[in-house]
Amino acid sequence: MLRGKAVHLRPIKRSDLPFFVKWFNDPEVVQNLAIYLPMTEMGEEKWIEELATVRTNTDVSFVIGLPGDNSGIPIGTIGLHRIDHKNQNATFGIAIGEKECWSKGYSTEATRLLISYGFKELNLNRITSSALDFNERSIGMHMKAGFREEGQLRQSMFKNGMFRDLIAFGVLREEWQ
Repeated sequence: MLRGKAVHLRPIKRSDLPFFVKWFNDPEVVQNLAIYLPMTEMGEEKWIEELATVRTNTDVSFVIGLPGDNSGIPIGTIGLHRIDHKNQNATFGIAIGEKECWSKGYSTEATRLLISYGFKELNLNRITSSALDFNERSIGMHMKAGFREEGQLRQSMFKNGMFRDLIAFGVLREEWQ
C-alpha cells in the first residue's frame, strides 16, 4: 500500500468490481476517458483477472482510497500500463470515479505517489500520459503532479460527435528527482 496525506493506493480486489462497473458506465466519468463502450461486469472481472496473470509484468494498477473511516471505499483507480522494462518507460492512467471527490486534489496526490513508485520501485526512466484537450482538470493535474506538456496529437480521439486533440505529457526520472 502506498500512503499519502489525503489518499492511499492499494491493490485492486474483486470486491472493487461494482465500483468500476458503476464508474465506467457513468457518462460524466467516461466523458474524459478513452472508454466509449458500456462496461460489463464480466469484462471488468476479466480485466482484474488479467492483472493478476497475463499483465503482471506490464501493468500495475491500484484503487485510490481515502484514509480513516473511508479507507475501504474506493474513489478511483490509477495505474502504470504497457510497462517496458527494457526501455524503462510506462503509460500513466487515472480515473476518479466518485464525482463528489473531483477537484479536491486527490488525483494530484495519487499521481505523485504513483510516479514516485514508478521511478523508485519499478526503476522507470520515463512515464507518459495524455489528456483530452477540453479536460482542463486533467491538464492542470498533470502539470501540478510534475508532468511536462510534450505535444498535441491532433484529432486523435472521437468524442461527442467530433474528433478531439490529445495533449501528450511526459515526466523523466531526472526531472522528478
